[in-house]
Amino acid sequence: MTADWPGGKRFKGTPRLAVDPTCRNSVPDGQVMASVSTASASEARVTGADRCAERTQETREKLADVRGFAVVPTDAGFGAAGNRTACLVLGAHGPVYGPLGSRRALGSAFADTSTMQKRDCLDVPSDRAASLVSCAGKHDQLVLGFTRLGAGVTLAQARTESDAACAREVPPADYGFDPSVYEAASWTSEGPWKSGTHFVVCSVRRQNRGHHGGDEP
Repeated sequence: MTADWPGGKRFKGTPRLAVDPTCRNSVPDGQVMASVSTASASEARVTGADRCAERTQETREKLADVRGFAVVPTDAGFGAAGNRTACLVLGAHGPVYGPLGSRRALGSAFADTSTMQKRDCLDVPSDRAASLVSCAGKHDQLVLGFTRLGAGVTLAQARTESDAACAREVPPADYGFDPSVYEAASWTSEGPWKSGTHFVVCSVRRQNRGHHGGDEP
């Protein structure tokens, strides 16, 4: 889903929305995560936003920088919309760069850290590449959370400073990982730097770079 906001100001006014069926053909702004049905357009206007917030809460809480948005149908368009309000998750300050949640296929490589979620398990063939894998099997890292670097930190600097920031702000020991065995790791990418948010994804790995076995805390 792409969203063209009036005047270019995100979440100000009503956006012009366009569907990207794969969430890969362009740089998507977000994704339709659910829909809620109502008996009338007037009911949708009263309850649609709150019900959508409930339906997307779990996904939003797993991502670093997103917001929910309810596409409430007008009276004239209520029937054409199937009596439904569409529940979107959009990047809060920029695109999300790919599919979210269950639309991400196992084995797919991350184009940007914006689609990495808490508790994602990662296969890491190199320091600059990661793909989503099942947590039931062997994997190299587990995403724990996020931190944010200062406005003056460049992306090049972030790639040398982010591990220490994650160790300080999202320490694996707080999640039950033995500090004699595990250490903090991190992921940075262009998306959060283009948006100015400077979010860093914080993960955990074994100090010897061995695999996790699906038995994490």
